[in-house]
Amino acid sequence: MEWGPKSFELIKKINDVQARLFVSELAVVIKDAYPIAAVHFLVLPWKDIDSVYDLTIGDISLLRHMEELGWKAVTSTGLPKESFDFGYHQKPSQRRLHLHVVSKDYHSPFLKDPFRWNAFHTDFFIKLDHILATLHMNGKMKKPSHEHIYALLVSPLRCNQCPHAPKTFLKLKAHLEQHTEEKQGNA
Repeated sequence: MEWGPKSFELIKKINDVQARLFVSELAVVIKDAYPIAAVHFLVLPWKDIDSVYDLTIGDISLLRHMEELGWKAVTSTGLPKESFDFGYHQKPSQRRLHLHVVSKDYHSPFLKDPFRWNAFHTDFFIKLDHILATLHMNGKMKKPSHEHIYALLVSPLRCNQCPHAPKTFLKLKAHLEQHTEEKQGNA
């Protein structure tokens, strides 16, 4: 995997005691510096693992522990558990394996382009159950081609809360805002 100049930021962040929200002997929870939603946590292992492609069947208990720590972070928000997505990116931009724990509102000023949206709403965002099943069957995750990753990131836009498929990213943002307003009106 090619790593850019800013790819070590997460490693710096987990070593910053002030940034840590929850800590265990195996992992740490921090807030995402560029949250894609109103609530966006990252769960990182202390173990030096770059990405899902470096995992082995021996890391399954670590992944389960990271998930538990993610649920602890979710509980701290007071929001219902079903309001969150958990997953890993097929091509992460940062070194150090990290589990995204993201509220499904996807309401954020950092949500600026369709690529970032599709990074969380296509198979580019790998759910934990898929990773666990693959590790059980194959012992490791197979790295996808650059073409496959690109195809996922340029996929047609779809709302994550209803069947709507807007033609442009700006229309998607406006549509998501309507969902947020409806939820606030029902609260």
